[in-house]
Amino acid sequence: MATKANHHYIPQFYLRGFSAGIGRQAQVFVFDSDTKKSFTTLVRNIGSRRHFNRVEAHGVGPNHIEDAMSKIEAEIAPHLQQVIEAQAFPGPEHFNSIMNLMALLSVRNPRLRGNMSDFHKDVVERIMGLSVSTNDIWESQIRKMRESGVPVKEDVTYDEMKRFHEERNYEIVIDQTHLITLELKMVEPVLEQLSRRSWCFARAPKGHQFITCDDPTVLSWTDKVKQPNPWSPGHGLQNTIVMFTLSPELALVGLFEDLPQRSDYRPEQVVALNTAVARHSRNQIYARDGGFMLHLKDGQFVRSDELTRVFLGRG
Repeated sequence: MATKANHHYIPQFYLRGFSAGIGRQAQVFVFDSDTKKSFTTLVRNIGSRRHFNRVEAHGVGPNHIEDAMSKIEAEIAPHLQQVIEAQAFPGPEHFNSIMNLMALLSVRNPRLRGNMSDFHKDVVERIMGLSVSTNDIWESQIRKMRESGVPVKEDVTYDEMKRFHEERNYEIVIDQTHLITLELKMVEPVLEQLSRRSWCFARAPKGHQFITCDDPTVLSWTDKVKQPNPWSPGHGLQNTIVMFTLSPELALVGLFEDLPQRSDYRPEQVVALNTAVARHSRNQIYARDGGFMLHLKDGQFVRSDELTRVFLGRG
């Protein structure tokens, strides 16, 4: 049976909220920081990666996680729309759905998976280096492998293995099913911390819009933390802020302190939030159209239609 290959790590129902158009023909404005180009494209063409949710496990099909995510998204989608319309959480099920959406997006994305994969590769490299650091250690490792019933090639010498490691003529590949398992275990603790925050619905003024990106759950330090800060923020740490845009007109802001239920943002506040979203992106930002502004590090305000010129000019 054929399996679906294009897996969205950002749900299409969420991206359609930032599109111009209806249904499958909905298009979004995209700026790609890698190519330094802006363009419009269909929702199905963004926020996805080939076989991102594919697993290889006994007793389940390769699309087991992809199918499960589709069911979860089908439950969240109507709740998101109702929250946007009410500019509030109509009920506890709506709150739970939005918190789950933010948690899933926070831990299930190419950037975090890449970081976890790199960490595991580094551990493997260090273990390999230690294993061949001396002949005695190597012989000890081989002996333990034999005792554990692990097949061992008898014709490979210590010197050959040490040279193999030093020449680095190999590639370490971390099993994707293992990485997906780790991601799913991370959802619950992140969800718990998100649910502890106080949440404010930020409303954009007429003529202004919020944007989103390819890593839309933005976790950052607040202004109370002295910058530059060498440490990455964590979901359970004080003096951190979570920003999540729900639509071009509405965003959520979460803190570990009391907040009003709603706040009418001034234009400069919209620019500041959009700038935080853009800086948190992996390489793409998304919007309904090109009519938004960002605040660059040098203090310059730039319109979206000027991004290509600005970035190419700095190239």
